[in-house]
Amino acid sequence: MENQTVVDLCGDYPDDFIKQDIASNPNFVFENDSNYSAVELYDKDENAVFVNSFIECEHYVSGGWGYKPSVILESNLQTLLVGVILVFVFIKFIYSRINFSFFRN
Repeated sequence: MENQTVVDLCGDYPDDFIKQDIASNPNFVFENDSNYSAVELYDKDENAVFVNSFIECEHYVSGGWGYKPSVILESNLQTLLVGVILVFVFIKFIYSRINFSFFRN
């Protein structure tokens, strides 16, 4: 079964690909594939890793290493923008309440 995220980040699944149970083998060593162009992957904390084979890339992406720094930055900027807007609205609300009560007296 192909994972679209794996395809997007690692490339197409090789015809002879057989998924291995890497997690159950503590001595598993990834071997470099000279026919595979290294791919840089990121986790949610923006840690980076270079993978040098499709099986290694598939393993990392399946484990959550599928983030892109530009997406993380965009998400952070959106969160900051929403925060600034909420603070502005809160200050405007408080200011309008103070002015309203000041002019009532």
